[in-house]
Amino acid sequence: MAEPLITNRIKFNKEGVQSKFILHSKEVLNLTWSVFAHKLKVHPRTLAEWVREKFTMSEKAAKMISKLSRLKIPKDNIIINWDGHLKKISKSGGRAVMAKYGKVPINEEYRKERWEKWWKNTGQYKENPRGFQSLIKIKIPTKDNLLAEFVGIMLGDGGVNQFYITVTLSSVEKQYIIFVSKIINKLFNVVPMVYKHKDAKAVRIVINRKQMVDFCQEIGLVKGNKIKQQIDIPNWIKENQDFSKACIRGLIDTDGCFYNNSYIVNGKKYFYFKIAFISASKPLISSVAEILGDLGIKVIINKHYRDIRIVESQYVLKYIQEVSSNNQKHLKKIKKWKKSKNMLK
Repeated sequence: MAEPLITNRIKFNKEGVQSKFILHSKEVLNLTWSVFAHKLKVHPRTLAEWVREKFTMSEKAAKMISKLSRLKIPKDNIIINWDGHLKKISKSGGRAVMAKYGKVPINEEYRKERWEKWWKNTGQYKENPRGFQSLIKIKIPTKDNLLAEFVGIMLGDGGVNQFYITVTLSSVEKQYIIFVSKIINKLFNVVPMVYKHKDAKAVRIVINRKQMVDFCQEIGLVKGNKIKQQIDIPNWIKENQDFSKACIRGLIDTDGCFYNNSYIVNGKKYFYFKIAFISASKPLISSVAEILGDLGIKVIINKHYRDIRIVESQYVLKYIQEVSSNNQKHLKKIKKWKKSKNMLK
């Protein structure tokens, strides 16, 4: 079901165009996210990342969406030849390895396996293991709103691995990348490393601390595949309304989408501002819906528990008032929507 690794990408020159194109097509087709993804021959998570514009979508998928929905592909775009792009970055990567080591490693997977074995048995206990500061302990924060927002960020775009944690964000969200890095530093007294993907419009915020991995598990985050383990919001957050709002904010800021939609009825055009959240974890979808419901925010849940949408203006406004956002990408859209509402009055 996954799309081929080598396929041309379509890059729209304006932010929000790709997201709007996919969301509008889904509504026209009236499909669930899982069925929509199946028709495009991609994983639902891939489709969700295209909606959030973390990555550019494939040209093949764009054409398929246009064919199914009978909507034209938005203009002002460029096609990236992915085969040529991969060859280019492969060559540059190979030159970097040659410059560093004088040769290309014979078996990279074997080297990685040996390193992980060394780290597990020896490296993490050394005082200065090859530059890794494993013995520099993190600050253990108290359970508060900031930690709850961090958990939301991790549930959305985070990952807990064997030796480190990571948060993957769109590289265009520069202010939010700084914001997340500051949260981590304030909570744990650790300065995270930020790595930019060469082959995608994304960055990874990484903290190499074994103690960080252990702490994340202690507060309810899971190590490994979040979808297979059907992640959920930890109980200590759900039991406190302020913590719940902070967690939802982190979750929607990373894995949610604010978007405009328009309809033509009897020749008149109507505009609507909506919020969507997509996840393949049913417990997470259920918890988000319950928390928003407790806040008096009406939501629409996909019958397969794949997505949540806030579609009525009064509830979108209530979400903004009760939960808000710390992501400038969302805040700009909110500001623009509020301005248009005032102009209509």
